[in-house]
Amino acid sequence: MKKRLLLILSIALCCLLMLTACSDATVPNDNSINSEQESDITVSRADTTGMDFSFDDTDTTAPVASDTVTDISSATDNDTNSDNNTYTITSGGVYTFTGEKHDVMLLIDADNADVTVILSGVTINNSKGPAIYVRSADKVTVTLADSTTNTLSDGSSYNITDSNSTLDGVIFSKADLTINGGGTLNITGNYKHGIVSKDDLIISSGTLNVTSQNVALNGKDCVKINSGNITLDAGSDGMRSDNTEDTSKGYIYLYGGNIDIAAANDGIQAETVINVENVNLNITAGGGSGTSLSSSSESYKGLKAGSDIYITGGTFDINSKDDCIHSNNTITVSGGTYTLSSGDDGVHADTDLQISGSNTNLTINKSYEGIEATNVVISGGNISVTATDDGLNAAGGNNTAASSGGFGRPGQNNFSASNGSIKISGGNIYINMSGDGIDANGTLDITGGNITVSGANRGDTAILDFDSTGTIGGGTFVGTGASGMAQNFSTSSTQGVIFTTCQTQSAGTKITLKDSDGNIVLNHTADQDFSCVILSHASIKKGETYTLTIGSSTATITMSSTVYGSGSGMGGGMHGGGHGGGFGGRPF
Repeated sequence: MKKRLLLILSIALCCLLMLTACSDATVPNDNSINSEQESDITVSRADTTGMDFSFDDTDTTAPVASDTVTDISSATDNDTNSDNNTYTITSGGVYTFTGEKHDVMLLIDADNADVTVILSGVTINNSKGPAIYVRSADKVTVTLADSTTNTLSDGSSYNITDSNSTLDGVIFSKADLTINGGGTLNITGNYKHGIVSKDDLIISSGTLNVTSQNVALNGKDCVKINSGNITLDAGSDGMRSDNTEDTSKGYIYLYGGNIDIAAANDGIQAETVINVENVNLNITAGGGSGTSLSSSSESYKGLKAGSDIYITGGTFDINSKDDCIHSNNTITVSGGTYTLSSGDDGVHADTDLQISGSNTNLTINKSYEGIEATNVVISGGNISVTATDDGLNAAGGNNTAASSGGFGRPGQNNFSASNGSIKISGGNIYINMSGDGIDANGTLDITGGNITVSGANRGDTAILDFDSTGTIGGGTFVGTGASGMAQNFSTSSTQGVIFTTCQTQSAGTKITLKDSDGNIVLNHTADQDFSCVILSHASIKKGETYTLTIGSSTATITMSSTVYGSGSGMGGGMHGGGHGGGFGGRPF
């Protein structure tokens, strides 16, 4: 939330009068409360009824070898209608190939038949066009024979053309295409793409290594991966599904496998939905987070979906020039382990973003803004965010680059004000940021979880920043940061809150809150400099007295109301409130 510049002078004067400055936090081990709770926000989802998130037996079962084996090196040109050296399959069945040959194309033109091609130690380098071209068939399966290595490549330009198609892949299929088996397939796309299917592209098993000038794997209707070891080195997108005509297509489904992607643009890009159940995924997109993000029309995201992203499990190591995980609609995360480094947002959804699940472990090591959406809903998980701007940001809006009206940060999203929300009902959340810790351009509602906010030690940043209301009714909250723009929880909160400013304290300073019997309620060691502290815990109650120690200073606080302190977010929160003792009208 943007602060009003006209208040800067008055705030600066208040700061000089107050000896303040504050810093950060980590969830104390002795206060790990809160099992996951359900949120009352329902994240809307795209209609996926027409999408097939499954694999049939023909996808996963390698066929019995054919009776005959063709040595491609001695195969004669059987396509009398072609000026090129072409071996053509015209009927359904199982065909096994071995051997090595240059400037030959394996053409499948079998109408509505099912064709299986077994590659058993095949090398084809076709400088004139695709190595394998599926002109017509109902479905084609390419099986990699166990313990064999197969190599396919094309030339840097194509002489082979088709009046009905633009051929541009080493394997180019106009029918559903499945790759399975226990062997290895190496593909080098010297012209444009690696593997292209104009229908479904399914990788069921095997080892697949693709290097391409453009997209490595492109399935127009969908890309589905069941298992296998896949390495993609792409001059544009690593994996893409780009059907823009049918909302039930253009999706990517990752059921399993080990996938390693180095992409000049997006790692994985789906026109509609990305659905991940379990995968070991490593992505470097656009050269990684250390690469300068210029204001261009190019996209450099790790995962990008035009509609929704659903992730229920897997391991994800994503280093991207732009957002690591990005959806133009919603994101739902309910499991998985994530290590993310982004030149922009760690996780971004234009509308709703929901994180849940005790087995969700999300670490954002580098980002501009850590987690961002119109509505952010967190009900579980272990979340650690490092951000140069805001840690959690709810604002509303869409992905609009700086070149088309942003605020000067390439890739920055434009947001409308005051229509966002952040709801936290569970999880362990640690935020280390240079901007605002939790920034809700709208409302903030915390009912559970262990939350630690550390940073916001510039004068124009705050631990909390919300437009309308920011309430807490459960969980544990420890926040340390700057006091100049500090904002306290709203007085409508139902759980006790202590807000206070203090003289500037160094990283390593201990903060301890004890009740009237001397029992420790909260115990925290700050990991950044700070001059403001916000504490909330179920044991902090109206009418009770507490002892707060910050470093070498101690104050007695009597809770005459549920929310102690008067932080307003516009300079009014520079005092702890009128109930501290012996510190000139504020506890410290």
